[in-house]
Amino acid sequence: MTTMSYPTAVGKLSYLNAVGNEIYKAMRVAWSERVQLIIEVPMFIVFTLLLGPMLGQGHRIISTGTLNWSLSSHTSSILFVWFAPYLLLQLQVTKMFWRLLGEIQSGTLEQVYLSPLPSWLVTVAGRGIAVLTESIIVAGLLFAGVRALVPLHFHLTPSVLLPLALIILVSIGVSLIIAGLTLVWRRIPMIVEGILILIFLGSVSAIPVVTMPGWWDALGRLFPVNVVLTNLYGVLFQGRSVTTPWGPGGLVWMLIVTAVYLAAGILAFRAGEKIAKRRGSLSRY
Repeated sequence: MTTMSYPTAVGKLSYLNAVGNEIYKAMRVAWSERVQLIIEVPMFIVFTLLLGPMLGQGHRIISTGTLNWSLSSHTSSILFVWFAPYLLLQLQVTKMFWRLLGEIQSGTLEQVYLSPLPSWLVTVAGRGIAVLTESIIVAGLLFAGVRALVPLHFHLTPSVLLPLALIILVSIGVSLIIAGLTLVWRRIPMIVEGILILIFLGSVSAIPVVTMPGWWDALGRLFPVNVVLTNLYGVLFQGRSVTTPWGPGGLVWMLIVTAVYLAAGILAFRAGEKIAKRRGSLSRY
């Protein structure tokens, strides 16, 4: 009995070591980038505060050239709920790209193949935990900075953990798509930025304080963060149940979108990995 259980115990330990090493490495890299976050957080706070008073006053600005500058608690609360999940996705995608590119250039990427776990899982494990930690810190500082100038009110319940968990999975899926492209084509920073801008503009249709054309709202249902944002708005501001199956931000469509992006990310990473292995370019810029 002891002889049979020993390999299993060793296998589990090797899994934990592989994931733990990636997490440790990613957290060290994240800590080395702390100055960048210190610079970016005030910019995020200013952006949120400046955008709030402008929403809903487009006709007034165009017709009179004037702006009634006032901070609305309701509008600022909605903007925070919109911007925080997007920041999570943005950090996940950009950190995945630049850190993966750095490992390709330094020749350390092949270390993920020393693990018994799937390479995409090892790649995501360390970076995902590090980015999630960074995102929590950034969201907390963003909340504190905005909250210091304008009250923020939410109908906060434990049920918001479900859409937050799904936005993490969606972000991982999108970042794996970018990672797959990075393994094949190295110099794609403009493509990454273009995708993030498109997602940013698409997510605007999920904000109820902004009026968008009907066709853009319909297209927005396909963007990665929109359905989760719509669900969060319903839970936090309308007291809606997170498990409502249908309608805007319905649970069924939210689960479908999450599953599609996560599956697409895994397939894209494995495809890019296969091409890179065939070329022998996993550790060559």
